[in-house]
This record gives sequence, C-alpha cells and structure tokens, in this order.
Amino acid sequence: MQKVKLLWIGILWLCASFAMAQSQDINDYVQTRLHDLRATVKQQTANQRELEKINKDFANSYRIKQMTARYKEPSKMRLESKVGVVNVVYIINGNRKHVSAGPIKSTDDISNAPGKRQSLMDFGILTPGFMKLVNAKFLRYDHEGGVRYPVFELTWANSDDTSKHIVWMDGKTRTVVKRQWYNQLGKLMAIFYYKNPVEAAPGIWIPTRVEVYNAEGKLGGVTTYVDLHVNEGLPDNLFQF
Repeated sequence: MQKVKLLWIGILWLCASFAMAQSQDINDYVQTRLHDLRATVKQQTANQRELEKINKDFANSYRIKQMTARYKEPSKMRLESKVGVVNVVYIINGNRKHVSAGPIKSTDDISNAPGKRQSLMDFGILTPGFMKLVNAKFLRYDHEGGVRYPVFELTWANSDDTSKHIVWMDGKTRTVVKRQWYNQLGKLMAIFYYKNPVEAAPGIWIPTRVEVYNAEGKLGGVTTYVDLHVNEGLPDNLFQF
C-alpha cells in the first residue's frame, strides 16, 4: 500500500511539473524568489561588423570586455566597468538612468523610453519588477532542439513605444531560452539565445551564456556570466546618484 501511495505521489508530481512546463500564464515563469543579483559579465566574442547591423550603440556596448552587474528588485540595475583608466558606472533606478564616465555625468528620465531600460531580461530572467512594465500575450508552442516551449509576446505597458520582444520560456528553470527583439517599425533587430543555466540558489536559475545574432542570422557576440551571487541583501545606496 505504501509503495502504491508513493507511486501516485510521483505521478501527481510529474503531472504538475508537466503542466507547469506547458503553462500559458507568463507569471508561472517569473523568478519571484530572486531579490537581488551580483555577477561578473564577460564579453567572450564581439564581431563589430555583425553587431553594427543590429545597432551602433548596441555594438559599442560589446567593446567593454568585462563589467560587474548588480540588480535589486524592483527595477534597480548597476553596471560598473573600466575603460582604460576611466571608471564607468551605469545605473537604472525606477524611471531614471544615470551614467558617469570619470568627471562626465548625465541623468535622464526614461519613463517614456522603456527600450533604454536595462533589466534582467537581458540576462534571460523575468522578474516581478520587470513584469509590471510590460504586457504579455501567449502566442503558441514551438519546438527548439526537440523541446516544446511556450512563446510569449512582451510589449511595453503604458507607453507609446511599440517595440516588442518575443520570448521562448523554459518551464523547468523559468528562464528565457530564446528572445527576438523587434524595433518600433516591427523590424527584427536581434535574436538572443540563453544557454547553460545554473541553479544559483534553490529554485533560482540563471543562464550563464548569451549568444546574440543579427537579423541575417550572423553571430555578433557571446557573453558569459560568472561569479554569481543571489539574495545577498544589496544596499539601496548602490543604486543612488
């Protein structure tokens, strides 16, 4: 009897896991356990010719070979790097963006320019803070590499910005496995593949490799994330300016 009971428990767990993997509700893929994140970002490959076909500013971001990234919910991001002898700091805090490069500093209101907002979606992760900024619509199921993935369209909420992202979600790790970025004219700009997810903490998965291709399908760059730390309790003053 005990063996039968355990068998049924196992079957029910598998059914629940399968249903989760096939969910058409975007909220089932949001990383609600992640409160903050720290990582080292390394640019492994950067083909400037192919990256510039995406966007010149986007291509220039790949000239920075290494940076430290810190994120805290909701919608706080800090990127630090060094270009030569100049320290460069990029901060997103709510609807404001601040950039400093040595003595040069600038602060912008990005409330009407959500496309300029850096978020953990760039890491292949959907967070509660990010989901408050977008509308999500289930589109279909697709097969990638023999696996069936639910596909969603993400558009900016309460904004005139008509750019969008199409994301393929993995129900087991709750990470993005593929993302297509379209500009405001509906033109495909880039395709991102998020690979090698690791469980940085119980129930918190983070892709550790991102490959970006331009609309022609040419590889532009490869980024890796190492030295991952989650839920350290990052202080708010890191994101102040």
